Amino acid sequence: MQSRSKNSYETLIYDFLQYDILVACPTCSKKAIIKTGGFAFKNIVESEIKVICTNCGYNKRFAEKPTSILYTSKYKTAKGRYYLLGGPIDPFFYLQLWLKTEFEGQTLWAYNFQHLTFLRGHIEASLRERKREVFSNKSIGSRLPKWMTSKKNRESVLKKIFELENK
Repeated sequence: MQSRSKNSYETLIYDFLQYDILVACPTCSKKAIIKTGGFAFKNIVESEIKVICTNCGYNKRFAEKPTSILYTSKYKTAKGRYYLLGGPIDPFFYLQLWLKTEFEGQTLWAYNFQHLTFLRGHIEASLRERKREVFSNKSIGSRLPKWMTSKKNRESVLKKIFELENK
């Protein structure tokens, strides 16, 4: 068992969007992949974001989604597409994540295997270190729910993570 976690309070949820996201295909319910094109908020290329199912051939591009009004005022109207972060759906197409399971009435989820590996490392750590100079409440380590990080649930949550790793 890992005894120490050093990067849990520096890693953001956005860091996992640069990798492919695993989702359930809306047509056949098999595993589909969202290609994010190395997504970064500073350099968004919406035409590179697409969902592909190799089982049934389903595919869509994020750039094809209709835009919404994000902001309006007397002088300006801004249009764009919403990103929904932090739940058991993907942030682009709002499809159900492939890597999700239930745990005592709660949902344990991850965007991809990199995210799942991060969660495993944080949860197995008996010592989770924070740098005192930089306090960030945006980090995943500070945002994980208590049921997931509590010592009493550690083994049970790790068992669920292991099941997802082998899905």
